[in-house]
Amino acid sequence: MDEYTKKTKYWLDARFKQVDRDGIYYAHQPIYGFRRGHCERDLISRFTRTYQIMKALSHLRFNSLLDVGGAEGFTVYRIKEIFNVKVRNSDLSEEACKRAKEIFNIESDPVDIHELPYKDNEFDIVLSSETLEHVTNLDKAISELIRVAKKAIIITVPHEDDAIIERNIKEKIPHAHIHSFHPGSFHVLESRGYRVFKKRMINSILRIPMILVNVQVSECTSNRGISQKNEISKIFIQIYNTLVSVLLKIFGKKAISFMVQLDGFICNFVPFYNAAFLFIILKDDKCYMKKEHKKISVSKILEFSVPYYYLNKEGI
Repeated sequence: MDEYTKKTKYWLDARFKQVDRDGIYYAHQPIYGFRRGHCERDLISRFTRTYQIMKALSHLRFNSLLDVGGAEGFTVYRIKEIFNVKVRNSDLSEEACKRAKEIFNIESDPVDIHELPYKDNEFDIVLSSETLEHVTNLDKAISELIRVAKKAIIITVPHEDDAIIERNIKEKIPHAHIHSFHPGSFHVLESRGYRVFKKRMINSILRIPMILVNVQVSECTSNRGISQKNEISKIFIQIYNTLVSVLLKIFGKKAISFMVQLDGFICNFVPFYNAAFLFIILKDDKCYMKKEHKKISVSKILEFSVPYYYLNKEGI
């Protein structure tokens, strides 16, 4: 494991131990459900990626799946529930793997994507979502994903500005985006005999409604000895919270469901301003079906939740 990967692992281990002041685990994915907080923002982007991954899988015949870079196991658990297949999770972070076992009872292995500890063709499908942009040796990581997959590989990656990539590399920021992707990023695999499908996701046209959906109510405690400056801040927070309450009613589950589906429509007709891509790399053409063998609804993604998970403070 190279030095940058070691630093990233250290950073990730610290991240996957994060809790709020009540000891509730702060998740990477929205595992607690729609707008119950305690997870990272960009809700629509996360729901959109999950929805598109499920849609891609609905076109594939498979009985087993490995998620490489699966964090706390949210996506692979949903795949297990929806498709009734054997799954396994893996991540660079040992702490992420612990959360996957504790929260979802999913077997999870701490691994380096450059040297996966699995046999050739061990899993029908290998998924790697929002992971390849962080790796030091992109070619080796992709080769490993292909090696352990028997039928197909599903990859989601962001499109990042080159200036940001250059800065991240120069400053050696752990777990930063150090690769940029575009629709032709995996064309080279076609020359090696693989069939590659691509799908655009998360169009910037929806950026404003996405920001509005991510608003959250701010807390403001009242004290008798509050200063005039704090009193003014309190008034502004109250005004903000009133506006947020209105936005939360406007942008409910139905609105988010609509935007997730609208994103797919817009990306088909506006082939630019896309923030992410999904690729399906086929090793076995016979596993692919033009028609979905399982209908995937956005509501299946939005309605899922688990109870708040209180991380043992001894493990912090």
